[in-house]
Amino acid sequence: MANGSGDVWLLMTVIGVIILGGALAYAMVRNRGMTRRQKEVSENATEDLYARENADPANRD
Repeated sequence: MANGSGDVWLLMTVIGVIILGGALAYAMVRNRGMTRRQKEVSENATEDLYARENADPANRD
């Protein structure tokens, strides 16, 4: 190994963490807000899914 390989590894690790943090921040900002209509559609779909699961005899105890 070369004498500077530890420095390169440290630099790559730090840059990787920065890139990962940036990607997570971007995803959070991009997916943050839902409109009132989107929330309503999501809630209705969830209720419908639960109703279908409860109606299925295979899901009974």
